[in-house]
Amino acid sequence: MEEESLKRQLMNTIAGEVIFSSRPGDALKKWRLLFEESQKNLAKAMGVSSSVLSDYEKNRRRSPGTEFIRRYVNALISLDESRGGFHIKKFAGAVSDLSGVVVGMAEYVSPKTLAEVADALKGVWLAGQSFKDSTVYGYTVVDSLRAIKNLSSYDFLRLFGGNSVRVVVFTKVSRGRSPIIAAKIFPIRPRMIAIHGPKAREEVDPFAVELADREGIPYVLSLHRTVEDILDGLSSL
Repeated sequence: MEEESLKRQLMNTIAGEVIFSSRPGDALKKWRLLFEESQKNLAKAMGVSSSVLSDYEKNRRRSPGTEFIRRYVNALISLDESRGGFHIKKFAGAVSDLSGVVVGMAEYVSPKTLAEVADALKGVWLAGQSFKDSTVYGYTVVDSLRAIKNLSSYDFLRLFGGNSVRVVVFTKVSRGRSPIIAAKIFPIRPRMIAIHGPKAREEVDPFAVELADREGIPYVLSLHRTVEDILDGLSSL
């Protein structure tokens, strides 16, 4: 069922942000506030005291384990469902249609290094080559023009598929500034960003490259001739 799939995707996104955040308590608090849930109600639904949840949100305790995160996400979702699921629908983008925006999306069974992904993209490194040994677990290829036209900020979450540890490839790009600015301001960012459109490094906006370097975002220009070539390369890994 589409709605159930989107809900599961949202749950994975929330859990993933907490797990990979350098300050997991901030991520816990952010999602509780986004769901407009009180600390007392959420803690009760989780079966913990308010003081325990408060300590985690204030980063006073060590990073929460997987069991705590599972209970947190399940409680957050269950409480919202009991009130009609308004926030689930809003953040999962259940009403929006991503057809035509997402050109291709898949998860890898085993992790792939950024160096392998760059090679598959026939890529030129623009920034972040020092992260080439980092890994990703999936990819999303996006029609950037349709994304800008049709997606809300909440829909952007859905570009991550099952996890945010992935490469997102923006096609039909002119200069490459918008994807980097979006990654900078959005609370969750992909492990790697690639663009397709410019024919050479010199055609990429220098500010985009500077910003990617400053933000520590691995940034690659794909020199494949077509989007189909990009999909073939990524799926062959």
